Order: sequence, then C-alpha cells, then structure tokens
Amino acid sequence: MKKIFALALCAVMLFTCAFSLASCSKTYIGVQSGTTGQYFVDGDADWGFDGLKGYMSKGYSNAGLAVNDMKNGAVKYVIVDKAPALQLAKSIEGIKVVEVDLTEEEYAFGVDKAQADLLASINNVLATKTAEIEAIFAKYAKGEGIEGIATAEKDIDRAAQQLVVATNAEFAPFEYTEGNKYAGIDIEIMKLVADELGLELVIENMDFDAVVTSVGKNGVDVAAAALTVNETRAQSVNFSTSYYNAAQVLVVLEADYAAFENCTTAADVLAALGQ
Repeated sequence: MKKIFALALCAVMLFTCAFSLASCSKTYIGVQSGTTGQYFVDGDADWGFDGLKGYMSKGYSNAGLAVNDMKNGAVKYVIVDKAPALQLAKSIEGIKVVEVDLTEEEYAFGVDKAQADLLASINNVLATKTAEIEAIFAKYAKGEGIEGIATAEKDIDRAAQQLVVATNAEFAPFEYTEGNKYAGIDIEIMKLVADELGLELVIENMDFDAVVTSVGKNGVDVAAAALTVNETRAQSVNFSTSYYNAAQVLVVLEADYAAFENCTTAADVLAALGQ
C-alpha cells in the first residue's frame, strides 16, 4: 500500500513539475479580465482568435494595474483597447503604445432582451443625436471640460422612472470616475438616452466580467462598457447599433519599443512577438 501511495505521489509531483515548466516557458501579457485582449492572447474560437504562441494572459481588473505590473516586471507586455492605451500612456511614464491595430472591433450598448422599446430608443438617439455625440467624443479627445455626471441611486420602487446602466468604471475615456461622479463617453451617451426618455440615470459599477450578464437582472437595463459586439455576448443582450470602431493594441516599456517601432501592420507586430 505504501508503495502504491509513493508511486501516486511521484506521479502528482511529476505532473506538477511539468505544468510549472510549461507555464514558466511562456511569457505573460497583461490584459483586463474578460476583454477582447484576453481572448486575443489566449485564443478563442467564438471570437475567431488563434491565440499567441508562447504567451499566456494575466488578467487584471483594469489595464492600469496591468501596466504597473509590466513596469514591475511581472508581465512583459500589455494588450488593451487603443483609446484606453493612449490614455494610459499620457498618465504613466516609461511606456509606449505600438499604434498598430491588432483587431477590428465595433462597440455597442447591450440592452435587456425583454426591452425592445428601449433598444429602439437607444438606436434612435445614436441616429439623431450625432452632433451631440460627436461633441462628446471631441471633448474627451481634448480632455477639456470634463466634470463628471451626478447619477441617482437605484430605487426598485421607482424602477419605471430610472435607466439603470451597468458599467466597469475603469476604462477611460469611455467610463471612469471623477470624484463621486461618473465620467466618460459611454456615460454621457447614456445620459443623452436617459434625458431623451425623461428618466433618471443610475450607474451600477461592477467588474467587467459581470457587466453583460447583469443585464435583465436586478433591474439592470443596459450594459455600457466599451463592449465589443460578439455572438457570445449577443446570447445575453441585444446590441444597439455600433457607435465606435475599436482595436486592440500592444503597450510596451520604452526600453522594449525599438523591437516594434518599424511595425506598420498587425502581421509586423505578430512577427516581432515571434508568431
């Protein structure tokens, strides 16, 4: 019996060692958990990504933490949406963005499948309030005149008078906090929708992984979190018309930028990553 136990223990140890060696042989890329960047690194058939050979994703609650861990040496690179990447590069020293699109994506709002009228109203705002929406984008591009929006508290007894929006306020310039207020492109577009419908805007801030699946539950009407349109997510929500073309990009330390500075296509970046 002791011999059998010893053999079993050895097998477990060998498996553990093999797993550890396999993990150690890969390089970590920081991503925001649940985002397109994570699927791009790890690979996912539903998203149409093959994954990056020799790399593993390391998930964070926001891209800023991933970048700080890159500076500390815990991850080699970071992959995140371009607009937040450029925002991070403005505020964190020692990093550079490789401004080559690795993906082609569209952002849209995820609406409760039981609320067809709300979906129609959001699409109508996106179609008719183009001047206001362009002004919102321009304001955040300049970084001027941003004060944040005071939002209401969710009140179940007044659900018919409120628009409850789920977000992850860790993704400037699309959604973030300014003191005790919410700011960002998505937040301001949702305020346009709420005003158009004569409703109070309520923001529920949560982990990105929970944003889409929260819709239709506990009074949540809409997901607004720089959401990439995808068939998997479309099983949980109805997507509005697209309002922004997005892409994933690579963020690197300044010391590592020379390997990528001549890249002009996604294929160039992938080649520099050893793909």
